[in-house]
Amino acid sequence: MSHLPPEFKHLEGKVLSSRVYPEFFSLRGDERILNVGCGEGPQMAVYAGRFKSMLGVDIIPDRLAGFRKLGESLQQDVETLESNVESIGSPDDSFDVVMAIDIIEHVEHPEKLLQEIQRLLKPGGRLLITFPAMHDKFVDGLSAMKSFFTRKKKSHREGWHPDDHQHEYPVGKWIGMVEQSGLKFQRSRATTMFPPLHLYGVPRFWFSFGPLHALDRTVCSIPGVMKLGQTVMSEFVKPV
Repeated sequence: MSHLPPEFKHLEGKVLSSRVYPEFFSLRGDERILNVGCGEGPQMAVYAGRFKSMLGVDIIPDRLAGFRKLGESLQQDVETLESNVESIGSPDDSFDVVMAIDIIEHVEHPEKLLQEIQRLLKPGGRLLITFPAMHDKFVDGLSAMKSFFTRKKKSHREGWHPDDHQHEYPVGKWIGMVEQSGLKFQRSRATTMFPPLHLYGVPRFWFSFGPLHALDRTVCSIPGVMKLGQTVMSEFVKPV
């Protein structure tokens, strides 16, 4: 994992939790990557030095500025595009790899995002994508408990917002939606079996403590059990 410059200390937690992606999904060093919903680039940081170039696409300009700055600091060949990820506009078959981390549940039309990914991948190209599993259930459960004891109802934002989750489906349905777009499923595992305790101020010790992370990684790969993880990451390939 790349050492973050001091001005990106606020990304340390996200980069730490992103260590699971290279463990599951390796890059070959000569690939052009599309990172949809890239944010400030924690995945770019954890894969630094393992790809040829990366295009980061996001709808929020400030996050794209952070992505560019982080790429420059890590001496990576990166570009950015401010766009709705459902319609990116690059030519067909432009990328060797697409990363779609924590994004599909946020978009208005997941099927449009998946069709766009399928269009942009080269034949034989690969997709790394995550699906929410128990994350929202844990957060919603704690929010309900808090509301019960404080008698305060949780506030809801009106309209669509890129940080809000728009869809909640079983993992199997998410996988089926990707397959319907024309991509072939390869494998899955959970990112972690631990709940998102970091949202409540707990340091991500389940990623930083080596032996515990190794045990967590093993459990995350057990069929069936993996769907009880925080999120599930999957690899797909575009048929040749």
